[in-house]
Formats: sequence, structure tokens, C-alpha cells
Amino acid sequence: MLTLNWNVFWIVFNIIVLYLLLRIFLFKPIKNIMEKRTELIQGEIDSAESKNKEATELRDKYAASLSGAKDESARIVNEAKDRAKVQYDQIVDKANGDAKQIMQQAHKTAELDRDQMMRSAQSELADVAMAAAVKLIGESVNDESNRAMLEKYLAGEGSDK
Repeated sequence: MLTLNWNVFWIVFNIIVLYLLLRIFLFKPIKNIMEKRTELIQGEIDSAESKNKEATELRDKYAASLSGAKDESARIVNEAKDRAKVQYDQIVDKANGDAKQIMQQAHKTAELDRDQMMRSAQSELADVAMAAAVKLIGESVNDESNRAMLEKYLAGEGSDK
């Protein structure tokens, strides 16, 4: 009593055929597409990790270079400061030497001017004294001997004072 209903048989047959057709034409291409997609994604992940590693190495390299550049710039600035200080000291020493030389020369010039002025004043004083003596005495006995005696006297008096 087992009667097989042919409809059930055809339904089961259709399901099996449909499953095989879906497996061949749908599941395999979808599986292949998914595998290719997985490989593509994995390749991109590997590429990104490689680029990230390279970027990290470059960053470390640039950080080391930057640190070296900072040290180098500090060294250069310090050397420039030292050279500037040496030049400053040389310029100040030269200026001080020049100032001393100018002061010595000014003192010598002032001394010469004073001596010349003293001689000029003595000469004028001698002339005035001679003129006064001539007026007092009336007439000069010997103009040259009187002048020499007066200059000798003034030179002696000028050196005492």
C-alpha cells in the first residue's frame, strides 16, 4: 500500500536537479568570486601593512635626521657666537689701543702747544719789558744783550713756576 505518488517523485527529482543546477551555475561562480575577493582584500591588507611599515621607518629616519640637524644648527650657532665674541674683543681692544694712542698724541700736542704758547708769551713779555725799560731809562744801551738777559731771566722764572 505503498503507493507512490508520482507527483512526490517529480517534486523530489526537480529539487535534486534544481540543487545540482544551482550548485553548478550559481554556487561555484559565487564561491570563485568570493575567493577572488578574499585574495584581493588580503593583498590590499598586505600592501597597506607594508606601506605602513615603510612609513614608520621613514618617520624614524626623518626624526633622527631632524635631531641631527638640530644638534648641528646649535653647534653652528655656538661657533658663530664664539667667533663674534672674538671679533668683538678684537675690535674693543683695537678701539682701546687707538683711544690710548689718540690720547697720547693729544697730550703731546697740548704739551707742544703749551710750550709754544709759553715761548710766545715770554717773547711778548720780553718785548713789553724792553719797551718799558727803554721808556724808563730813556734809551737802550744794547738791545741784543738786554733781550738775551731778559729771556734768560724769564726762562729761569718760567721753569720755577
